[in-house]
Amino acid sequence: GGTGIVTIGAIIGMAAHLEGKGVGVIDMAGLAQKGGAVYSHIRIADDAADIHAIRVAAGNADLVLAGDIVVAGNRKVLNAGRKDGTRVVVNTAEFMPGDFTRNADYTLPRERLRRALIAAAGGDHVRFVDASRLATALLGNSIGANMFMLGYAYQSGALPLSVEAIERAITLNGEAVGMNLDAFRYGRRAVVDPQAVEALVR
Repeated sequence: GGTGIVTIGAIIGMAAHLEGKGVGVIDMAGLAQKGGAVYSHIRIADDAADIHAIRVAAGNADLVLAGDIVVAGNRKVLNAGRKDGTRVVVNTAEFMPGDFTRNADYTLPRERLRRALIAAAGGDHVRFVDASRLATALLGNSIGANMFMLGYAYQSGALPLSVEAIERAITLNGEAVGMNLDAFRYGRRAVVDPQAVEALVR
C-alpha cells in the first residue's frame, strides 16, 4: 500500500540525478516530531563540484516552495529570498501552529502573511495556490498537494529540470505513482489554465 506521500526533495534529487546534474538535499526536521515545520534545502548545479554547501544562506534562494502559508511567513523563510530575484510558490492551506493549543482565541494572520511574502519577494514573483483544496477535490486526497506544488513551480519556470526527468523520478519512486503523476500534471495545468482546473473541481 504505502502512504502516497512523496517528498519534493526526493523527487527533485532523483530528477537532477537522472539529468546528470549535481544535487544536494538536506531536510531540517528537528521539530517535526513535535508538530514543527520541516525545512528542506536543495541545491542543483550542472556539476556536483559546484555545490560547496547545501544549506541555502539568507538571500540566496532562487525558489521558495512552501507547503503552507504559516511556514512561508516564518522569518527564516522570508529571509531566504531576495526581492525581485526569488520565485515564491505558496500553498494557501493553513495548518495550526502550537500557539493554537495555548490560546483558544488564536487566529491565523493570513493577510499579514500574504503581505509579508509579497514585500519580501516582490509581488510579481509570488504565487498563491490552494493546492491542498485542489488536490483533495481532484485526487480525493490532500497528500497530492506536494506534487501539485511541484508541478506548479515547474510550469512557472522555477525549476532547472525537464518534465521528463521529474515524471521519471515520480515513477521510479514507486509511491502512488498514478496519483502523484496526476497531481504534478494538475499543478502544471493550474498555471496555464486555472479556470479549467476549477471547472474540473466543480
